[in-house]
Amino acid sequence: MTKQERLAHKQRMDAIRQESIRIVSTGICPQCGTELRRNSSIAGWWQCDCYGMDQFRKPENRGKPSCSFQCFTE
Repeated sequence: MTKQERLAHKQRMDAIRQESIRIVSTGICPQCGTELRRNSSIAGWWQCDCYGMDQFRKPENRGKPSCSFQCFTE
């Protein structure tokens, strides 16, 4: 990878990270409008509360359609 390609890659990754931070600051999933939650397995990992199996969701979000939104802020 050339220096120019590395710089372009870093700029793209920085833009994605900044967008993720902006989304997390709202606390709302941009795909379905449900609350976001932090997944403590990996630093900076955020997911929609409707991500994954019902048993891992807050009671008020159980039974809702699954959402695939997740992002990283670190």
